[in-house]
Amino acid sequence: MGKVFLSENFVYLDDITHFQEPMSKLKPINLDNGVIRIHPLRISDIERENEIIESLFEILSDEENTKFIPEKRANDIKQISMNMLGVTFRYTQELGYTHFISLKESKEVIGQINIITPKGIEFESEYGIKDNWFIEYFLKKKYWGYGIMGGILTAVVLEMKKQGITNVCAVCYRENIASIKTLEKSGFIRVSEFDLKQDLYKLK
Repeated sequence: MGKVFLSENFVYLDDITHFQEPMSKLKPINLDNGVIRIHPLRISDIERENEIIESLFEILSDEENTKFIPEKRANDIKQISMNMLGVTFRYTQELGYTHFISLKESKEVIGQINIITPKGIEFESEYGIKDNWFIEYFLKKKYWGYGIMGGILTAVVLEMKKQGITNVCAVCYRENIASIKTLEKSGFIRVSEFDLKQDLYKLK
């Protein structure tokens, strides 16, 4: 199963069905390897918003799935609905770009990648590190252990590099060995401590 998720199998799609507001630095990333699609919020997704919200709530209400992302844990499906409203706002304000990870055949959303801009870092987050982009991600636990996120993250950062964005960082709990391996596989290296429990990684 893992082989189909290798990053070199992803191809870029020039999909015009997402929102077209101008963005100063990052063009929306659309990738497809025949099994998984990585995509921004599309017009077709709005039509099935409740289904997407339910899928995300299933992931983010699960304690094991959110062990290392406690700030994203959702106890109420309304939290996910509010987050969905924020996707378009952050997009238009160039604060951050949410990309969904979906199974191509069933269209089930199984994860998410959030790309936070330097502007978003300054105004929205607690990272406190200027002039850097940050990347966050999560995947439904059912799909852990297949190397899926490593392939996805590698493909995403490759597309960011093609757009001239190389100052990309991530924060990871020291206990989260699987995520550390994912970051390292995708070209990130540990550069410093971030806080008492997390380290800062930067794209090489």
